[in-house]
Amino acid sequence: MPSKKLTHKFVEGLKPPKKSIEYYDEKETGLILRLSKTGSKTFAYRYRFAGKNRRFTIGRFPAVGLADARAKVMKLKVKVNDGMDPQAEKEKRRYKPNELTFRELADIFSKQHLPTLAERTQAEYQRHIDVELIDNHNWGEIPVSEFTSQHVREVLNQKGQIEGKFTMANRIRSTASKIFDFGLTNVGIKLERNPVENTPVFDRGENVRDRVYNEEEIKELWKYWETKPEPIQSYYKILLLTGQRKTETMLMEWSEISWNKACKRIRIGEDGKPKQEAFLADIWTIPGERAKNNEETDVPLSDMVKEILEKLKPITGDSKYVFESPRIKGQPLNSVKSTDEKIQKETDISDFRIHDLRRTVATKLEESLVDQIVIQKIMNHKIEGVTGRHYQWYNYNDRKLEALNRWSWRVRSIISGEKAETKIHKLG
Repeated sequence: MPSKKLTHKFVEGLKPPKKSIEYYDEKETGLILRLSKTGSKTFAYRYRFAGKNRRFTIGRFPAVGLADARAKVMKLKVKVNDGMDPQAEKEKRRYKPNELTFRELADIFSKQHLPTLAERTQAEYQRHIDVELIDNHNWGEIPVSEFTSQHVREVLNQKGQIEGKFTMANRIRSTASKIFDFGLTNVGIKLERNPVENTPVFDRGENVRDRVYNEEEIKELWKYWETKPEPIQSYYKILLLTGQRKTETMLMEWSEISWNKACKRIRIGEDGKPKQEAFLADIWTIPGERAKNNEETDVPLSDMVKEILEKLKPITGDSKYVFESPRIKGQPLNSVKSTDEKIQKETDISDFRIHDLRRTVATKLEESLVDQIVIQKIMNHKIEGVTGRHYQWYNYNDRKLEALNRWSWRVRSIISGEKAETKIHKLG
């Protein structure tokens, strides 16, 4: 193994090697930096105890800095000199009978609770567990019974106060709280209370963003999108025209589109009684396992959306995905972050965020006097309480189609610069 006086700049600049390599620190003897093929950088302390070579993992860079790793090694050396084996102590805690570690509790939580959530939520929770709590803060081998609010405060302080990521800090806090609540309720962990209680929630992270694009901005965005290659430009356009969530739209499949699907609507007959009536509509059905609220929803396709899909069909029609990645054949787009950043730099909309498109659609529909229930159905928001149960049986496809067509007509008039002569009447 090569020896080197490690510096922060050197560690930060290391690139993934063809095979794992370890560097000995020449300044603090015993400190090792392990660089894996995936590029992860892990500090460890190598020492001898009772005639045997031992290794104690300290943590991953950059969550654990070089100075912190050196300070930890100095403390561990004191333990070894006092006749204690740090790794043996860790293993003893890990395998203590009837004493769950956080990693073990998190594994139970992941297997029993996460499958009840939407796939995207599952992935977010798992990342919080694996990266934020276990990798970055070494929670994995801590016995659950030893957790205090101070453990949680350290995580929140690092993510919120030091890194300035207040919203992420709040979400990690929420994940940790759910894990401990699950353990108290379903596993019977030895804690008097949830250690997340009485820890701060960052108000700065939960400010409600209310950005809505005006007509000039919509026109500018549309013009900019048309300079982008397919399927990028069509992806953004359909987000604006349907108001659907970015990830659910990104994973849209051609098989989810039903042309001339038989739907039902309610009409009031001459006798004043409601009657069911059949009609045909082109529908995109988002499956429940991909929806944020786990509920399948129909998105009626407006005329403009159908025009876009028809133009896109020769480009991605042979793929499973409507928005097939231009880089990886057979896979969907997985990020448009670089395009979002270019929009911020190359247009007058320097505060552009993709989620604001969804808020813009909801707001413009409300301005057009579309009923709130119809808007909620279009957005696939869960309608709680008695109202939700009352409307559960009716999917509102007829009124959703009328509302989305109305919105597409307005978008067409905005981008063409011509005023649409339509009479607005209340939908709902």
